[in-house]
Parts: sequence; C-alpha cells; structure tokens
Amino acid sequence: MADFGAVTNMFVFSVSAGTDVPAHNAPQPYVCIILSGQGEVVTSDGETRCFGPGGVLFCEDLTGKGHVTRAITDLVAAF
Repeated sequence: MADFGAVTNMFVFSVSAGTDVPAHNAPQPYVCIILSGQGEVVTSDGETRCFGPGGVLFCEDLTGKGHVTRAITDLVAAF
C-alpha cells in the first residue's frame, strides 16, 4: 500500500469494445482504476498486461514512446 496523497482531480473515461487508443504518454503521474470491462496496456518495450474490474495501474511514462491502451470489452476507468 502506498500513500499517493489527496485526490485533487478525478475523471471517468469510457471507451467502446475494440477501441485502440494510440501511443501516448501520461500527462502527469496518475493512478488508473478499472471500474468495469477488460482492457490491455502495451508499453513501449512491448510488454502487454490485461486489466479487469478492480485492476490498478500507476501511470508514470511521462517521456519516451508512451503506451497503447486497448478496450477488449466496453471499458470504464477512473483516473
């Protein structure tokens, strides 16, 4: 468990099944919590991880080639 400090902003992001979000960097370090659906993240070094409800990601790739996000099913996540 880690203390990331108080939440000052939060938004909910939803994408339809089959959506590929092109490679991008995180605008700032943030925590992503999968609320529903299945998705995968592919890092710039080719590592692929799948996430479902309750999955938590700490995104901090502020530089470099970024990551690709894919919605395997309809996907809802809180950032």
